[in-house]
Amino acid sequence: MPGEQPTVESLTDPFILTFTPPPVIGPGVCDVCHGSPNPGFDRCYSCAQTVAQVSRPVELVVPITLCEAMGQMHHVLRAYKDSPDESVRTRMRLRIAALLYRFLATHRACIANAAGRDWDVIATVPSSTGRAGTHPLELVIRHIPPVEQEHATLLRRGPGQLSHNRASDDGYLVTQDVSGMSVLLVDNTFTSGARGQSAASALHLAGAEVVAMVPVGRYIRPDFSPTTQTFWDNARAARFDFDTCCLDPCLA
Repeated sequence: MPGEQPTVESLTDPFILTFTPPPVIGPGVCDVCHGSPNPGFDRCYSCAQTVAQVSRPVELVVPITLCEAMGQMHHVLRAYKDSPDESVRTRMRLRIAALLYRFLATHRACIANAAGRDWDVIATVPSSTGRAGTHPLELVIRHIPPVEQEHATLLRRGPGQLSHNRASDDGYLVTQDVSGMSVLLVDNTFTSGARGQSAASALHLAGAEVVAMVPVGRYIRPDFSPTTQTFWDNARAARFDFDTCCLDPCLA
């Protein structure tokens, strides 16, 4: 009906075919990001690099969906930040907000069980380029009152180097006392993990416990190699289900 407020279901169910379930960790699945490692390896090249480059990485990464380069989900995750049309940015923010809220509400216990603890604070991973103003993911969170109540801006860009496959302990600086906090990191897209691992290490070194990192989309380039193409094809063959996530406690 005209004038009706959208619901979480109305903002997610019509797009379920654009979501791709990340597989559970096992042979042929990266043991950090649930992406595609090279044959014979447990960990993808990017995670092997970025995890090793920081003092305190987070190795529990729980992506909501895989995200094909230049695919529909990739478009959403770019447009919510960078579309020149404000109405498009708003519409995409609402879609991401509904997806993020539905996932966290459904799978909070799965993540807490896998981590061995729940979180009390949600933090977003800042841009690596020093984007001016409020980060678009924080604008997304403003659409989710239960998540906004737990959210805190804990990080800003630091002096350390950050780039593809390059993480650093001082890539981000902690902006307040985080001692004793249990933090869930959320990010829009996981590509190499450099930003997320840098953020996690900065928080850990400042006294927080990073429970897990939840990227909305784990970026995949199927054309990168035959192995990645097979990985993507297998993932697309498995129907996305909001009741299931990529963690064993959920699947058990």
